[in-house]
Amino acid sequence: MNRCLGALPGVCLLAFCFTQAGFAQQSELELMKKEIEALKQSQQLIMKELQEMRKLLQAKQGAPLPATANVWTQVFDLGANPVKGQSGARLTLVEFTDYQ
Repeated sequence: MNRCLGALPGVCLLAFCFTQAGFAQQSELELMKKEIEALKQSQQLIMKELQEMRKLLQAKQGAPLPATANVWTQVFDLGANPVKGQSGARLTLVEFTDYQ
């Protein structure tokens, strides 16, 4: 009986340590669950913003381009000069400039 009483404090100490470790693991688990939930909410907000951006881009792609102010029509008389192709063909002149 004396041996049993001597081992009792050791068993109680081990049981206390394991329950404390269990509580620590449980609180860490709860923290992880909260972090995961926060990450999920953040991801949902990002997805919502991406969908809104996609809608805006699709709406812009469907809209016609505005006419430029520098468009004008000029008829050139080529006279009797030889030409290749249709005499009334349209010509588009695009000017690229570099402002350095």
